[in-house]
Amino acid sequence: MAEVLGPLTLLNKALPTGVDGTRLAEWAMRDGVTYGQLANSVSLALGDVNQQLVTKWGWMFFLTEELAMEYEQGGTVNDMDELTDIDKPVAIHGTTIGHMLPLRYYGQGIGGSKRYFRDIRSAQVRAAISAIVKRAVNRFEKKLLGRFFDSDDEAIGSAGYSVPFVHSTTGNVDYQPPMYDGKSFATTHDHFIGYNLSTPKTFADVFNGLAETLVEHGHDAPLTALVSRTDIATIGALTKFVDIVDNVISVIDRGGATSGPQFYTNGNRDIGRIGYFQSDYGLIELMATARLATGYVGMAKSYGQLDSRNPIAVRVHPQRGFGLAVVPETTPDDDFPVKQLDVDFEFGVGTGMDRTNGAVAFLVAGGSYTDGTIG
Repeated sequence: MAEVLGPLTLLNKALPTGVDGTRLAEWAMRDGVTYGQLANSVSLALGDVNQQLVTKWGWMFFLTEELAMEYEQGGTVNDMDELTDIDKPVAIHGTTIGHMLPLRYYGQGIGGSKRYFRDIRSAQVRAAISAIVKRAVNRFEKKLLGRFFDSDDEAIGSAGYSVPFVHSTTGNVDYQPPMYDGKSFATTHDHFIGYNLSTPKTFADVFNGLAETLVEHGHDAPLTALVSRTDIATIGALTKFVDIVDNVISVIDRGGATSGPQFYTNGNRDIGRIGYFQSDYGLIELMATARLATGYVGMAKSYGQLDSRNPIAVRVHPQRGFGLAVVPETTPDDDFPVKQLDVDFEFGVGTGMDRTNGAVAFLVAGGSYTDGTIG
């Protein structure tokens, strides 16, 4: 089972195999900080970042070591045969379809020569680590949201594909969702939807429409929607928006408002949560990110942190686990045993097992859906 790399695992990776730990403990940089102390602080920092990524985005993805996802191909479902005492049940064979999950290797280095660590101060190393961490977070979040909001296939090898949620024009992997609650879905069924701002449509229409798209496949509320930070004020003005009020507040003065409901809930605006929306199909938790352009909304059913039913699969190497790690490059020189610290990140992002658990909308003049750019 894939693990999230923590400080202890990272520290073990940071101490080079074949190098005397006592000798390393004696070796110090210009400001007196030993390699052992530096490795410990770096491992703690990277372990914290790994956990922050899970805390922030774990509602959306799960970890897997699988190379591909295989699942039922849909279509119309007939009734089970009625049998008499002499009938033998007729065997049927299910039809499956699938897609591949990418796996790529990313990294940056610090150092380059054995004398680099002799002359550098530990603060400079930590600054370099901080810059690398920011690059890694950028890479992961862009890949994660890029797959969620991208309606195109990604070719893997000569005949494999990483695919989006249900999309009527996918082409390479012609998927039809399974029948649910008596409703069949055609191959033209689409989870990438444009809403015409000029009709006019509002974010209320978007939230209700995406919720219906998920509920009709059995993904019941509460649901989670990801929106652009530039749209927070517009969404906050919706009639059925539920604001989050700090726990210390017990009374809200309506001011000049004399009629109509005013919804709020007690809690904290943590990890991007901006409030809730009371849709026609149940409660929707609203999360915001500056990485999305205005008008884009992605919605899914979160079954819990890193639950395998979540919409996005993050593939990791079976011998590695999830997260940033320190990999030292050693030298045969006892006086300068480490010449470079590499920080690497190995993962791939694809759609999960259930391609119906995810829907994307674009609210724009004209109502034509196009993929957005993840910032």
